[in-house]
Amino acid sequence: MNKILSILLLLSLSLYAEKMTFKTLKDEYIQIKNNAGVFNFVNLKYHNKDTLLFFFGNDCPHCTNEIPQIKQLANNRNIQLIGIHAQADIGDNALKSYVEKVGYNFDVLSFSDDIKLINHLKERGMWSGEVPLHVLVDKQGNLKVVELNEVLAKF
Repeated sequence: MNKILSILLLLSLSLYAEKMTFKTLKDEYIQIKNNAGVFNFVNLKYHNKDTLLFFFGNDCPHCTNEIPQIKQLANNRNIQLIGIHAQADIGDNALKSYVEKVGYNFDVLSFSDDIKLINHLKERGMWSGEVPLHVLVDKQGNLKVVELNEVLAKF
């Protein structure tokens, strides 16, 4: 009986698994296999690595203040960064201009794909709509909302 319950549990978890594909501003794709809330990056660049999801806004003064620290993290080989613009839709062209102006040297998702990830985190109760927001995806794929100082101290 326990074996049958285990098999049913595994089947239900595998049914919940979904593959999410996100397009970056550089027309590259990031794929995440979401299995019951655990993110497994398909891309080798992110696979089995700590990754910080940085939710920012182009009109957010707190986000602007964090630019030097975020750039510092982006240069650290022990962590990967993915930027997610989480304010009103400014369109990909304006977002590209902003990213170039501030000098982000990491992947930034296109706005249309930002929404998919934002909605997923909202459903999990991890995002209330404020920026900046930092979500650490550890090597095992667990998501945790963190403070930027916490990440800087760790990496």
